This record gives sequence, C-alpha cells and structure tokens, in this order.
Amino acid sequence: MTVAMQGLSSRLSQRAANDQAGLAIGGSTIRPRRRSGGRKFAEALTFIVMGAAAISGCGAGPTASTRPRGTVSASLATSINTSAGSWATVPMGHLGQPLNTFWQLFFRSSQAKAWSNESSALAVATNGGLVLATNQRTLTVGIRPTEYLGYSPLISTFDARVWAAANPIAGLRDLPDSLAVNARGGALALVGKGDSTRVLTSRGGLAGWGELVSQGSLASTQSGKTCGIGALTAVGYLHSQAIVGATCRRAGIIGVFAREAGAWALIGIRLPAPLQGASAGVLGMQASSRGLCALLGITARQRVGLVAACTTGTGDWRVSDELALNGADETVSLGPSSGPGLFALVAASRQSLGLEVLSASDMRWSRLASPPPGTATVSFSTGGQVEALVVDDTLFSDWQLGRAGERWRRIQALKVPIQFGSSS
Repeated sequence: MTVAMQGLSSRLSQRAANDQAGLAIGGSTIRPRRRSGGRKFAEALTFIVMGAAAISGCGAGPTASTRPRGTVSASLATSINTSAGSWATVPMGHLGQPLNTFWQLFFRSSQAKAWSNESSALAVATNGGLVLATNQRTLTVGIRPTEYLGYSPLISTFDARVWAAANPIAGLRDLPDSLAVNARGGALALVGKGDSTRVLTSRGGLAGWGELVSQGSLASTQSGKTCGIGALTAVGYLHSQAIVGATCRRAGIIGVFAREAGAWALIGIRLPAPLQGASAGVLGMQASSRGLCALLGITARQRVGLVAACTTGTGDWRVSDELALNGADETVSLGPSSGPGLFALVAASRQSLGLEVLSASDMRWSRLASPPPGTATVSFSTGGQVEALVVDDTLFSDWQLGRAGERWRRIQALKVPIQFGSSS
C-alpha cells in the first residue's frame, strides 16, 4: 500500500543548512558550493559533484604565487536510471532567491516519451535539495535539511506509483553522493557537519541505522593519515562492499577507502605520473556494470581538472588522463552515461557548458555538443539517447541530441506549479 509522508510545517524554508565549511587540502581550501535553499547552481549551473581547490605555491617575488584562480564543485542535480525508467533532480523557481528555490524530481518510464514531475510524492519541502540513490531497481530519495528541518526524510519507490517512507535520519550532507543503497538491502548515508561528519549504515532496508565510521576515527587510522583527510565527500558500494570517498591533503593520494579485515584502508589508486604532485578530492561515485567509478577533482599548481578512476571488473582500478578545466569557477554534474562510464556536465556559467563523457572501457574522455544554456543536468537513456534537462524559473524542458551528435532540439516543455513565498 502507498505510504504517505505527513506534510511538515509550511514554515519549512528552502534555505539549505549551511553546514559546508571550507575544507583544507594541500595548504588550500576546498569549498563545496553552497546552495541557497537547495539551489545547486545559483551562480553557475544547476548541475553537478563536489570538490576542488586552490593550491598555494612556494617561492618569492611576483611569480611566487601559484594559486589557481578557480575551483570546481559538485552539484546535487543529477540523473540516474532504474529498471523502471530514468530519474532526475533539478532546482527550479527563482534560483537567486533562497526562499523561492524548490528542488524537483522528474521521472520518465521506459515506455514513455515525456517526463513527469513526481515531487508531490515527497510530501515535504524540498528547498534543501534532493539526493538520489539506486540499486538499479529501487529509487531512494533523501530530502536534505532546510532552515526548519534538521533531519532528512527518506522515501523509496520501484515504479513511481507506490512510495514507501522510511524513518528519517540525521541531516544528509550537501553532496551528490551522500546516500547509497545496494541490491542486498544495505544503505549508507553521509551525515553531520564539518569535522563531525559520520557515515551511517543500515542492513535492513533503510531501518536500524548505526554508525559505520566517523571522519575523526577514519582520519586517525594509518590510511587516514597517509591521505591527510580534509573531508568525507561521498559514499558508495563496490558490489556489497562499503566505500567512502574523501579529500586528501597529501599530494598524489586518492581518498577512496574500503573496510578490509576489520580495518579501513585506502584502495590504492594512484594518480598518473604527471599528477603525482597534485591534490585530489572525490567529487562523486557512480556504480556501473563493471563495478564503480569515482570522479575526482584535481588541483595542481595553477590548474584544476577532473580525473576518473574505475574498476575493471577484475578488482583492478584504471585511472583516466586529466580533463583540464579552464581555471574559472566550475560546477560539475555527474551521472551515468550509456554503457559503463559516466558523464560530467561542466559549467563555468549558465551560458558556458561542456558535456564530457568517460568510457570506462578505455578510460578516455570525449566531448559532446555543448548543451543548451540553462541545462541543469543530462540524462542518458538505456538506449543511448542523450537529453539535456533545462530549467528556466518554472519552465522545465527536455532537449534531445540528434543522432549525428551535432544539434539539440527541444522535444518537451513542462510548466511546473510553484507556490512562491510558501517557505517564508
């Protein structure tokens, strides 16, 4: 039977809890981009994953500073696929106004040609943002805290028709992969604030949560000291094994941790030789048919970039070449591409967008045609069709990339009813 979540007070503000303190890494600061009331791309774009930094150089004189001029941060806006169809979350409304930004949840079944808005099923204010997780069959949605909501409700569905609510948990972090579920009913959640961030785990289908590890306890391990943990930034599963992502202050170290023989250890992924002096932070983790891919924000002297690390299916990890960014503030939205791999939607502004796709088969990046202005995220259908999800105030539109890969055309426009002022 459908389980309806009780409506919370209309006083719930859309202002996201400002729990994202600056995180030191390699002598610089990584600042996940704050969303006012859940907006994810207030200044850049509504879409995409978390980390980035500026690193100070050594020396003296006018050329001594090697601090990069930009950062890269992750967005909550994303898309994922389940056996029932495709899902996406984007912020809509007056994105520059914290009390008038509302996150929406869209769904398109495998048989449908158009997206539908399923936000009403959540039955709570969504101003703080939505976090999506799937085990390929079930979609689980975590609603982030807002000004008057200090915890995170959870709700799940198989088909967008029947929804089941679970007991709420402590407030999810403002990170795209702060929630993960697996096919065996296990779940992970990244909660808390600043240095008090914790990883919770549940083995009973979103019930019976307990602490798996805290940032402090992980940082105190030998592997944590090797990394020099700046922050915990993502959770995921490699099959049924819990994985925790972090930023590392120590150069050349990728902060992907797994519990082995009762102790937490670094997976042992290494940056390519040209990046051994760079600092890395996990922006997000994407499950694939080969296991898992992690998208990393890289800072090396005067440049920032992206690198992906993916499992091969045999337990080994391969690392891509660096995808260099232009040094301006960038927002990255990530999600699954067709086949094993992921996409990264990079936005220096709403008008300047780049869509990069990583193939996990050969670990190469390829660039697709620039999506329309205002694209919050993109969706890759199981058949390989690429679609850009564009938001403009209360208008949601779906743009499809032509088979030749050169032009985008709009195939759907949907007006979303938003009650402005309802969160004040």
